[in-house]
Amino acid sequence: MGSSPAAAAAAVTALEDLPEDALLCILALLAPPDAAAAACACRRLASAASSPSLPLALALRLGVPAPSLPASPTCPAAARRLLRSLHRLSRLLGLWRRLPSAPSSHSPSAHQSPSLAAFEWAAPRATLAAPLLSPSTLGVSRSPFVTLSIADSGDTVAAAGDVPVCVNFVGNNHIVVETAAAGEDEEVEIVSGSPPEEMYAHFANRRSPGAGRRRRGKHGRRGVFMEPEHFVRIADAEPTKARPLQGLWKGICEDSTLEFYLVAYDDIGGVTCRRFNDTRGQNSGYSPVFWTTDTTFLEPPFSEQELDNYSNRYHIQGVTSNHASTENRLISRILCINSSHDVVDPHLSTPLDDVRSVEGRVWLYEDGTFGFGFVGSDSVIDLRHASSAGCILDT
Repeated sequence: MGSSPAAAAAAVTALEDLPEDALLCILALLAPPDAAAAACACRRLASAASSPSLPLALALRLGVPAPSLPASPTCPAAARRLLRSLHRLSRLLGLWRRLPSAPSSHSPSAHQSPSLAAFEWAAPRATLAAPLLSPSTLGVSRSPFVTLSIADSGDTVAAAGDVPVCVNFVGNNHIVVETAAAGEDEEVEIVSGSPPEEMYAHFANRRSPGAGRRRRGKHGRRGVFMEPEHFVRIADAEPTKARPLQGLWKGICEDSTLEFYLVAYDDIGGVTCRRFNDTRGQNSGYSPVFWTTDTTFLEPPFSEQELDNYSNRYHIQGVTSNHASTENRLISRILCINSSHDVVDPHLSTPLDDVRSVEGRVWLYEDGTFGFGFVGSDSVIDLRHASSAGCILDT
């Protein structure tokens, strides 16, 4: 039921009575298109939406100190550019998974590259750094990838080392990182819900054979070119009370190397765990480890059989592992899972059409971490949090 004209008029009157600082705080919560729509509601909101102070209000909400920003904009156009750049940086914050790309002359199939990128605030705080993450014997290693900052004009500037690049959104959860053509300063964005033909036309125009040769020609004179890299957002990187297994995890696998694992809940109540692989290729980068369609945990007290199934196993540890006290950890709940023969033991000589599943268990520990193992093996792979409060844990 719609609101009455009197109620709408009262709401507008209430907004007009608010001080400008309060209106700026309200608009700072909105994306630029939504803020522009709100500016049509009344003159006070329209005035606040065009105020040079609006970018500073957004920076305050994001925790970006004002001294690290370019000089305060003196015109509405400069304020809009700065506001748009701050929103772009804030939308990039978090973890992103690289999509496998087809081999090319610039990116040979034998090349290996990390599959994860973490966009985080860097010093100065108006700069966003996106290192590539890869597991190592000492923990999580970082290699520089992309850095984004805000120029004095208020526009976003991105670079991969000394190479100018573009970081373009395709929807809310998909970005493309590619070399910026000479003289190119566009910020392309196709919002969520754009017609598919619009998205296809965008990529066809920028990646058609003729366009590709023109772009390569520009970069060829500078001796710099980078194949487009596609990333999708890892939306739920940390567990919650309702979904205790959810998120990005790290653990020592059977060959005593550290690996990343991503556990996701689907819309029908199932859980899937996948392991990241760094090898580039069509079928690599995101391999399944275990899954279940029933997330009902076994609660204590546990049967003797379940306790023996856990206590008779050894915990896999690396040479420099911090899992010093993994033996006989306190189990809060147990989950039944499934996997396949080639995942549990890749050396098994089973027929290619053997789709029999292997049963396993997830042991959820009281400290919020968990381990998993399968029937036919005598080991437990213990997983730890890879991030906390949006920050990557390096050890």
